[in-house]
Amino acid sequence: MTMALKSKNKLCFINGNLHPPSIDDSTFEAWDRCNTIVLGWIHRSITQTIAQSILWIEKASDAWHDLKHRFSQSDVFRICDLQEDLYKLCQGDKNVSEYFTLLNTMWEELENLKPIPNPIVPCACGAIAKMREYREKDQTVRFLRGLNEQYSHVRSQIMFIDPLPNVAKAFSLVIQQERQMQSENNLSFTNNHQTLAAMGDQSRRNNYFNNGRGYRGRGRYNGGRGQSFAKFYTHCNKNNHTIESCYVLHGFPPRYINNGGRGAMSAANAVTNLQSQEENVMKQDNSSMAAIQDQYQHILNLL
Repeated sequence: MTMALKSKNKLCFINGNLHPPSIDDSTFEAWDRCNTIVLGWIHRSITQTIAQSILWIEKASDAWHDLKHRFSQSDVFRICDLQEDLYKLCQGDKNVSEYFTLLNTMWEELENLKPIPNPIVPCACGAIAKMREYREKDQTVRFLRGLNEQYSHVRSQIMFIDPLPNVAKAFSLVIQQERQMQSENNLSFTNNHQTLAAMGDQSRRNNYFNNGRGYRGRGRYNGGRGQSFAKFYTHCNKNNHTIESCYVLHGFPPRYINNGGRGAMSAANAVTNLQSQEENVMKQDNSSMAAIQDQYQHILNLL
């Protein structure tokens, strides 16, 4: 309200600096018009119940002093609550700016409820200035003590400064430390992401070669002798061999049969072994069927 009146150049109507002229004065009408405007602003800025108590006051300065006398008394209980909240407040999950803003709001409210006197004539002993200096130091210490442990290094450096800086300077130093920590975290995240991506590429390359899909030829990795393999197929007793690529089960390609020599003999032996296995299975199935038929005939004879 004071800022609004000052911006309209009407603060003198409530602080008593402008006395009303006499009715015969030529400026009385201008003063009365401005006084009525300020009085209307006061009525609209308060509740209807309170406005009725100052409805018959004609001077804006009298209405202002009446309200100030009733509502500007220091609230001891609110002061106690604010002081207790200030000493309990910590940063927690808030960033430095949010934590400082919350502290500053409490300090301003406490200043309004418990102000330090500001005399028109400066005190010769400097007691008022000393009180303000002590309050600023208390605010700086309270701000630093409520920070999280990750700011312990910068907190110790600030508290070792003599004389102790005000809370605005301390906030500036802490916010710089916060930006530096965020930059380091972003750089660390980028490096970890690149490392994980490189490890993933290496893992895919290893799987590619271990599955027998690497380059074949002299001087290159071809899954040959002396190499370790992750897969072993028990049907053919071979390393780096899967059921999907088994020639014995799915048939041999023509180039493999027509090569002759060891490859052809191996293929022929494999085919012969597969045929003998199939014949044994068929013989076992026929024997089982014959035994079942004998048992069925025996049961019919008993019946």
